Formats: sequence, C-alpha cells, structure tokens
Amino acid sequence: MTSHKSELYCCQKCGAEVEVKKGGDGTLRCCGQAMEIKQS
Repeated sequence: MTSHKSELYCCQKCGAEVEVKKGGDGTLRCCGQAMEIKQS
C-alpha cells in the first residue's frame, strides 16, 4: 500500500489517528492490525 502526504489514517481498535507527512510504500499498523484511511 502506498500512502500519500496529508492522508489521515485511523486505528479501528484504539482510535489513534496518523497524518502522513512524507508518503511512501508500506502499511501503517497499530494494535497489531493495519490502519484504515479515514474518509473525510
């Protein structure tokens, strides 16, 4: 998965949110699971 600058990701388990500052390849993970992109 590729993330792009300014995208917002959310952990479905704990609710943590991450804003991408520098995009790249890979998967953002939290609480042992992949984070999901937050729809605006």
